[in-house]
Amino acid sequence: MRKRSLAFMVGHMAVATIAGGALLAAPALAPAQDGEAATSTFHHRALWIENPSSETVLSWTTSEEGSNHRVYWDTEARNGDITQYANETATFSDGKVTMKDDDWEWVEPAYYHHVHLDGLEADTNYYVVFASDDAVSDEFHFRTAPDEDVEVSILFGGDSRIRGMEPYNHTERQQMNLRIRHLFENYENIIAFAHGGDYCMLADWRYMEPWLTDHEMTTTRDGRLLPVIPARGNHDRGIGFEEAFAWPELDRNYYFETKLTPAVSLITLNTETELGGEQRDWLAGTLAAIAPERRWLAAQYHRPAFPSVRSAADGIPRRTHWVPLFEEYGVALGMESHDHSLKRTVPIRSYAPDFERGVVYIGDGGLGAPLRNPDPDRWWLQEPGMVGSVYHVHVLTFGEEELHGRAYGMGGDVVDDFTIEARE
Repeated sequence: MRKRSLAFMVGHMAVATIAGGALLAAPALAPAQDGEAATSTFHHRALWIENPSSETVLSWTTSEEGSNHRVYWDTEARNGDITQYANETATFSDGKVTMKDDDWEWVEPAYYHHVHLDGLEADTNYYVVFASDDAVSDEFHFRTAPDEDVEVSILFGGDSRIRGMEPYNHTERQQMNLRIRHLFENYENIIAFAHGGDYCMLADWRYMEPWLTDHEMTTTRDGRLLPVIPARGNHDRGIGFEEAFAWPELDRNYYFETKLTPAVSLITLNTETELGGEQRDWLAGTLAAIAPERRWLAAQYHRPAFPSVRSAADGIPRRTHWVPLFEEYGVALGMESHDHSLKRTVPIRSYAPDFERGVVYIGDGGLGAPLRNPDPDRWWLQEPGMVGSVYHVHVLTFGEEELHGRAYGMGGDVVDDFTIEARE
């Protein structure tokens, strides 16, 4: 019977790939500390939702319930000495991970923990340790988003789920996570990772546990956490998604605005709930309020408005409820997933090419899910658009005069490169 301890070992073994001429290896397991046997900490991660210049959620897992869970944090490195950190914050949410009957064959029960740090300084490194009872993690750090109009980059990709139903058939995802880490370490402006949904085959613990383990591969060698901005996909409907990506007072709808800088906002939408009604009203109101203040507006969501594999009709719900608002308020980029391919459309407005005012749509999910064959004959994929069947992750850089996008393949090759000029 495979249990969590084995999954943890598999996820952190010496997986390696050639990237940029250098051999990348997964981070080594942290050494055991005194008292760690009962409530060791793992799955250390950071989450961004609305105001990343001033707040972050830090999350982790323990194998035992424990009774005292908190994060020690400071703007100076303290090398894990909990007596030296200026701040200590207790969890706002703890609980036993929901287990289904099929989970027990693969993983042990576990417990989730979430701390909300608020009132942080913008563009600042914070050094943290995760503590559960007497167990204390190694020191990690993360950087808050800037509150000034400066150039920033984010990573974007979707569909990191596995092949088939076997929970540990995840080699492609691990390789892509190593690619993500390499980019994170080498692009100094990268501040976060927008994930377009479908993290796992199902949001059940036997799948979420190895995803969370694999996500730790994106942490840099010096312990910098890569904050996730999560969209919900069709494979993420279960309670495990909410247990992994918790935020104070966030309902399960999971649509929100992330203010990356005073000039850049990322809108995250949810294709797995009603697209019209309250969500559309929220989108219209949010875009009307922020569009005059932002140079760049981008939107991420799972199911595409302009599919590369599925039928054109499959995109009608998004084209009906959301695309007219994108066009009205000047959204520059639609970030889509779900089809397991690579695409970039021509600029589109009113369901036709428009090279002056159109929205560009990229995607369609290449973080490890089985690739599919796209349809290159669709009008929105013609030159200067493109389409292919390749694993990839995007680096999106929001500058003063242009938005630059570059997609990297699993081996580090550039598989797409484009720019969008800022509008007056």
